[in-house]
Amino acid sequence: MIVTVVSPEPSGLASMVAELIEQNLARDPGRRGLLRRSVAILDAPDADVTVFLRIDPEGVRVGDGDVPGAHVRISSDSGRLLDLTTAPLRFGLPDVMASEGRAVVRDLLVRRLRIRGLLRHPLRLTRLTKLLSVADAGTTA
Repeated sequence: MIVTVVSPEPSGLASMVAELIEQNLARDPGRRGLLRRSVAILDAPDADVTVFLRIDPEGVRVGDGDVPGAHVRISSDSGRLLDLTTAPLRFGLPDVMASEGRAVVRDLLVRRLRIRGLLRHPLRLTRLTKLLSVADAGTTA
């Protein structure tokens, strides 16, 4: 599966996200089923970094900057964005039975973590979280 960084001088976040997805796809080829057309934005205002992901069945393109028409936009400080990749998942969402999952939900409720597209594109969001998760994510949704 092809993961391509399209920025000439990618930020650390763009490089890390691309490498994470590439490793997850190599470790669990079943995750290729998660590659359906979607555009997502990861925004870390504290680090002044915005990264986009263009996902389709042929692969993932990762780059710096904002793009119009994103289905999902996740915005938080860089540390919380990284924490999302390690939170255990249940059905593609943070598992509230685990303390890490409860912390993510708490951050959502107090708006330290913002997710645009949560209600409008829930399947795209769950596929994205499964694609980014270092945990065994499964491939349903």
